[in-house]
Amino acid sequence: MTYKAAKLVDRKHKLYKKYKSTSHPAYAKAARDAQIEMRRAKRSFEKKLAKNIDSDRKSFYAYVRNRSRSKPQVGPLVNEHNEVTAQSYDMAELFNQFFASVFTLEDTDNIPSAEPLFRAGEDFKLLDIHVDEDLVRKKLDRLRSDKAPGADDISPRVLVELKDKITMPVTMIMKCSLDSGLVPDDWKAAYVTPVYKKDAKSNVSNYRPISLTSQLCKIFETIVRDAIVNHLDEHGFGERHSAWF
Repeated sequence: MTYKAAKLVDRKHKLYKKYKSTSHPAYAKAARDAQIEMRRAKRSFEKKLAKNIDSDRKSFYAYVRNRSRSKPQVGPLVNEHNEVTAQSYDMAELFNQFFASVFTLEDTDNIPSAEPLFRAGEDFKLLDIHVDEDLVRKKLDRLRSDKAPGADDISPRVLVELKDKITMPVTMIMKCSLDSGLVPDDWKAAYVTPVYKKDAKSNVSNYRPISLTSQLCKIFETIVRDAIVNHLDEHGFGERHSAWF
């Protein structure tokens, strides 16, 4: 709604209160002018959304969902006893049971020994990963504010706005994690959302899980990944093992 469109709509309402008739020439003209300006404002708004889609996808798809007549809906679901349920808690339990059943649980007590990757000498072993404030600051600068937060409920917009204040403590947390070999519990948690794939919506197997993890954990993962990829590239292993990443 632009300022000009709002003024024309307000003028239309005032003329209706004055004449109490939609067929009066003055009201009809005001209504027509308001409708034309509203359509122009809508086209301008949609063009702006399309133009800024690279930097603000969230607003674009929120508008698309709002205009869509087909609303995505989960369930109702049918459980193992062929009972239909539409309660949020019961459906969440069904999804939890199904997603947990297809999750691969590794046997951490009997981990096989991996064949050494680097055979050319000690100079080709994997080096320590270096994390400093400049590197963390660059990663925070590249964060997109329209992304969804993870289970820690820390929005990327907050991280971007407070990057000058949090760069140092975030760097210390990442260094401690590398030194200790431990990951903060908040970084391990995720919001899991079921997304419908195909066929019957009442069957939990026709949904796939989408996990929203911590944005800080994603930054940490990219730092570790970039360090490994760069080290492999330096010693000629990059092309051979690019599929890992």
